[in-house]
Amino acid sequence: MKKLLIIILIAGSINGWAQDALQRELFSADVVLKYRSELGLSKQQVDNVKKIHGDQIGEFNSLKWDLDAELVALNKQLKPAQVDERSSLSQMLVIMELESKLKQMKLSTLIKIKNELTEPQQEKLKALRTDKDIKGLNVITPINENPRVMLKVDGTMGENNPLYILRNRNGDRKIPSIDGINTSDIQSVNVLKGEKAKESYGEEGKNGVVIIEMKQ
Repeated sequence: MKKLLIIILIAGSINGWAQDALQRELFSADVVLKYRSELGLSKQQVDNVKKIHGDQIGEFNSLKWDLDAELVALNKQLKPAQVDERSSLSQMLVIMELESKLKQMKLSTLIKIKNELTEPQQEKLKALRTDKDIKGLNVITPINENPRVMLKVDGTMGENNPLYILRNRNGDRKIPSIDGINTSDIQSVNVLKGEKAKESYGEEGKNGVVIIEMKQ
């Protein structure tokens, strides 16, 4: 049977309510600097936000590259017909530790940026920013706000393919594969398996369902 292996780098394990709070209460450097004139930021505020952002870029991207490499290593461990369970679980712990460090670093950066703004500036920015500005804010996206997603379906192509659903503002539509999708346009990926997939999509979902939600 076809093995479904999905590696997702932007759809982290943060609970929905926590992510909502992040998007509602915090601001990225990109958004703050985009509306600097409307907010009346002082030169010192602008310089401080740039410094906070710049101080984290090198370390954040270094950890992100390490995470990418560890995910590739886990992929290799899962390929054999007989998988070394202990080794694979150990590798997952390494991945989880890196993800935790990335989340903490990003959250710390966002908090520092917010603390540079006065309360009136924060309230004005909430009114100024667009839905796109808000949706781009996620704790484990790369620090430059350009999301990276790797999608890999492992196995032979054929009748055991999962069902792919592309979701955008026009609704859901079935697509034959993930080939050709611009990963920078992906908002999130959700995977349904087993009975849940069949309940939602009938026989078409018997091999699993991959729902790819695009940015609006």
